[in-house]
Amino acid sequence: MKSITFLMHNIYGMGGTVKTVSNLANELVKEGHTVKIISVFQSKSEPYFELDHRVKVVSLIDYQLKVRNFVSLCANRIRRFTPLLKPKYLTAHEPGLRQYSSYVERKLLRAIQQDTSDVIIGTRASYNILIARYGNAKQWRIGMEHMNFTAHSEAYRKEIVRHYTKLDALTTLTSQDRVQYLQVLPHTPVFIVANMISEKRYNMMKKNQIIAAGRFEYEKGFDLLIEAVHAIQDDLREEGYTVQIFGDGKEKEALTQAINYLHLQDIIFLRPTTQQLSTYIAESKVTCVPSRNEGFGLTILEAMNQGSIAVSFDGNVGPSSLIRHNENGFLVPYGNVEKLGIQLLDVLQNLHGHHLKAIRDAGYETVAAHAPERIYQQFNHMLQTLEHRS
Repeated sequence: MKSITFLMHNIYGMGGTVKTVSNLANELVKEGHTVKIISVFQSKSEPYFELDHRVKVVSLIDYQLKVRNFVSLCANRIRRFTPLLKPKYLTAHEPGLRQYSSYVERKLLRAIQQDTSDVIIGTRASYNILIARYGNAKQWRIGMEHMNFTAHSEAYRKEIVRHYTKLDALTTLTSQDRVQYLQVLPHTPVFIVANMISEKRYNMMKKNQIIAAGRFEYEKGFDLLIEAVHAIQDDLREEGYTVQIFGDGKEKEALTQAINYLHLQDIIFLRPTTQQLSTYIAESKVTCVPSRNEGFGLTILEAMNQGSIAVSFDGNVGPSSLIRHNENGFLVPYGNVEKLGIQLLDVLQNLHGHHLKAIRDAGYETVAAHAPERIYQQFNHMLQTLEHRS
């Protein structure tokens, strides 16, 4: 069995990529692989999602307020006030560039170059580029993409194409994204390794509520959901519906202001992140994923697993790859807030009986296709293909 290292931004934080890698790491050790996660940053004492005890976690920069972390904390504080400590090799297109100093970068490059696993896997574009450029040629260097290709800026796409040619393989979450990458990387093997779902299914009475969850950032589109709710607020009030949005992030204050400005405080509630999200989804009639960009949409699978009807935007690679309109969920035209509100209301008011059961059953079938053993088969197919080529 191959030994595998994942290079992660912060395995201790909340997010779809964190959950995906945690699930995959757990499944890999169950299948007999040796797995290590290098977490560039550590923000808490324990990883956010539960990891099998056989998964080894190594953090490079510990941001917890402890005396032993003094150097790490100071290096990045100074970085904010002088260009002297800015990174030299990390792409300028890295979304979290301000978190990286030359000190962090040196530790990151050293970790890549000194890793001795059979396989090293980056989990964001900037790490994939570093692995391609500086990784050990004796390893299989694999880039794992959690964003669809067109979501990157044009300049970033050019840099990605230039360096991804040096990777031994690339994985995407969807077949649509695989096609896009094959068009620009015809000589790089591209495989689908979708997100897996392993949550327990709860049989709970559904409440009159819509749920949404994710990072409070522009790309997640929670402002669009607020606009959609504003348009149907009278119907929601009359029928006693609420909207629960779970998450945290830099857009939290803006979202709060929008809710207050539109006088929706009695309908929309912002909730903190939770590790019991599945239970809240299980008691919600509808799950809305209003993302402007969504590489996959793990929340959609979680909704289907709990029998909560998923509603999202079409023309968005992740949701469009999972949801078949009026079969296992509902899609509305991309960015159309009015149609989103109408669709949410229609599901709440008119989806009953056999139609509701048919959509839930179809959702369960979609979930089954993303069970841990099915996704491991995809991952193992990649390893076997690379073995035959080597």
